[in-house]
Amino acid sequence: MSAVDPYDDSLRRWVLEHYRFDPRRRQRRNVVVAAYDDQREFESAMKDYDIGIRAEIEAGERDSQERVSGVLWDQGHHAAQALGRLVRDAVRHGVGPRPFLAGGRLPPNVALFGWDDDGDPWTVGGDPQTPPAH
Repeated sequence: MSAVDPYDDSLRRWVLEHYRFDPRRRQRRNVVVAAYDDQREFESAMKDYDIGIRAEIEAGERDSQERVSGVLWDQGHHAAQALGRLVRDAVRHGVGPRPFLAGGRLPPNVALFGWDDDGDPWTVGGDPQTPPAH
């Protein structure tokens, strides 16, 4: 199998996750199990892992809420998420986010818009929706 480091941000990777109790964080969450650079190998590993988890659930060895899932992390995923958090925190603290945007791309679910000092609008990551007329 072509297993890769799930946190190697230079790769596009399919990440296998196991929803279970994480004793280190004392909560249920998706725990990363493995990552693959080939979709077919990922799907095969996910099927095998799912069969094992289901068998252990049926045998009463695991919690019935546990499940297996997967997600595709594109190249630069973690860097984009980190930049999104940095920009969010800057906005929350009243700091203009535009100087931080030179550091990379924002996550696909983040868009910013605002106005320059001279009143000209700007946008990053998508066009803002027109507010509804009342």
